[in-house]
Amino acid sequence: MKSICSYYLVAFAALTSIATAEENPVCHESPRYLIVEGATEDVGTYFLVKYKSKKGQRLTCEYMPKPGDLEIRDDAAYFLGLQDDLLILDSGTGPDPRGLIIWDLKKQKKVYTDGYSDAKIEPGYMEFWVETGRATEENCPEGKEWRQGGLGTAIETRARLNFSDFKLVKSSQKR
Repeated sequence: MKSICSYYLVAFAALTSIATAEENPVCHESPRYLIVEGATEDVGTYFLVKYKSKKGQRLTCEYMPKPGDLEIRDDAAYFLGLQDDLLILDSGTGPDPRGLIIWDLKKQKKVYTDGYSDAKIEPGYMEFWVETGRATEENCPEGKEWRQGGLGTAIETRARLNFSDFKLVKSSQKR
């Protein structure tokens, strides 16, 4: 039987941020928002959302919270994408599977969380692999060897998350 499992590390290694927000901020801009990445005391990134009040407004790329800004301090979060009113974050300190966090910046609230692997963001949706089952010796012959090497195994299914309603549609494609 053909193997349809994927593997991931069981032991997590901490990731560290190299640049400091004060010296070299990283910014992401859209017509409505300026997202400024800020350093944390641990792993991941803080995010400062600055709202544009008029079309074409230029905001300074600096991590300095001001009244009206939204500060996001999710644990071990990293920038993945910005689409319309949605800030898409990756979360985790190790390899796949990782956490997916989506914030609605207009509503100023978290609107979606789940696990994912290998994301591809497109206008209006994103596709990724989502864990859907347990790998066994029957469906994942390599699993025993991977587990002996400190890896874990799982069955994943390709899925599409529509940003309009956050409906997750799973395909028949598995690994």
